[in-house]
Amino acid sequence: MLAVQEAGYGYGLFTTKSPDLWKWHLENLGQLCAEAWDDGLPEEDHAWAEPYRKKFSRWLDVPGHADIGHKANAADLQNRHGRFGGEPAPPWPMLLEAVKSACFAMIETAKQMRPGASERAAEDPMPRLHRTYFWRTLTSDDTAAEIRAEALRAFRRGFRIGRRGRPRTLTRLIHPMLEPPAIWDIAAPALPGPSAARERAIRALPVPDDPKELAAREQELRALYAIAWRDDVPEEDRLWAALYRETCMLWVNQCRRNALAQSAYEGYLQSSDGRFGSGPAGPWRSVDAFAKEPWYSLVDRVEDAPEGESEPATAEAAVWEYWDALYRDAPPWDSDPDRAHWLAAVRAARRKAQADDGPPAMGR
Repeated sequence: MLAVQEAGYGYGLFTTKSPDLWKWHLENLGQLCAEAWDDGLPEEDHAWAEPYRKKFSRWLDVPGHADIGHKANAADLQNRHGRFGGEPAPPWPMLLEAVKSACFAMIETAKQMRPGASERAAEDPMPRLHRTYFWRTLTSDDTAAEIRAEALRAFRRGFRIGRRGRPRTLTRLIHPMLEPPAIWDIAAPALPGPSAARERAIRALPVPDDPKELAAREQELRALYAIAWRDDVPEEDRLWAALYRETCMLWVNQCRRNALAQSAYEGYLQSSDGRFGSGPAGPWRSVDAFAKEPWYSLVDRVEDAPEGESEPATAEAAVWEYWDALYRDAPPWDSDPDRAHWLAAVRAARRKAQADDGPPAMGR
């Protein structure tokens, strides 16, 4: 699955000319690099991760891959801003190598999906890489230093996130869902196993006119999805079941995470008389996807605050995460004139989390 993700990030990087999208995909690629050192990877990812570790270890100033990103020790290394003591910072050559690897993964995946589709499939991938707009932008002497600095900062942030593991906002356990979110209908791949095959067969049937027949079919699907939540999932169904659980958990927790971020944003505006930055701010629904990401980072840090941490310390660390998600340095906390507004945002997020601390909503 990680090999497929790598190809997807390559596709994202090499099919856009948007610097904002580049940074977003580079952050994801940096996270993928860190995840290669996770000793808890599923069996199907081991073959991909081992050569990845060997290829990238030379740029990481640590005495062996076991010391990189061991998530069990992440809490011991983390300081109040979410940084890691002595953490390796991927250098520019490592970013270039990761981008090259993602490009080659994208090309290889395309060849597998369309074997023999054209003579281009047999072409040496290196010249293809060097002709791409993205690669030329990264390596050209004419490229503004700021573009490269932001690219590296995005990649490094992703590496830090990958070392920490997913935030609690996205890993909260949910009750078993027997009706999947709509994204499952769109994104579920052709997975192996009898349950996956049976699900595809049921979904391929025409919609019946008889309500009783429709109800029986829906009940059969629910019985299938119940298998995914069993502790003793049959071996042949494990990949399908794991992806189903992951999809449900992410969807439910992302909905909750969005609600926490909205509460933080609105708490800030209530404190600042509706102003954010240099002017009046619109409602949450008017905030675009890129501008929402820093608010998600803020609430992630609020949820992951160490027990006993003071509210000002949590707010300072959460604001650092906010600005780091924009690949910028946060202003010094002691001199930030908006400190009271940030505190209000953190309090609003916490109130929302406490009010919604029961089982997340389960519907579609």
